[in-house]
Amino acid sequence: MKKWGILAVPVVALALLGACGNDEDHSKHEMSSNGTKSEQKSSTNKKASYDLNGKKLSLSFQDVIKQFEDKYGKAAAITSVELEEDSGRILYSVEGMDDQNEYKLKLDAESKEVLEDHKEAVDSEDKRELDQEKLDLNGLISESDAMKKAVAKVEGPVSSIELDRSYQDTVYDVSVETGSDDSEVRINAKTGKVLSVDPH
Repeated sequence: MKKWGILAVPVVALALLGACGNDEDHSKHEMSSNGTKSEQKSSTNKKASYDLNGKKLSLSFQDVIKQFEDKYGKAAAITSVELEEDSGRILYSVEGMDDQNEYKLKLDAESKEVLEDHKEAVDSEDKRELDQEKLDLNGLISESDAMKKAVAKVEGPVSSIELDRSYQDTVYDVSVETGSDDSEVRINAKTGKVLSVDPH
């Protein structure tokens, strides 16, 4: 009987230690699970905070187009206007050219600060491409309307929107985040018609 009593103590002790170990593993699992959930939530919030759709900004597409024309003259044809988030800042990039130079103007969409003001001489190839790339800026729908039409087709936060040219049409290319990928919705900038939806 004494021998059984002596053996029982280590067995009970081992059982208790095993239970404690399981509790620790369970706690670690919970912490890991909670940590993962927190990271996922944080990542989701980060994406949502940079949704350009509906965001109130100090500058619109029309504002930056006018600023570009005032700076470089109306003879400088605009070839693209883009709005995007970059390292926590929301930026406009406007590009254009005339017979002598190419121009690029970059501005902070919230503070209106000019971040880049660049020009360089064009070559003969650039001059040939000018007629194919310059945008017709008359009678455009707003970038806000274009983003609304895009998210009506593809749900998600808008990460960028660009005014560009496709053949003879001036278009908005709207990038919408859909999980791990982006979808690009192309919209006719004059009629508002959705022309295509392409996953990246």
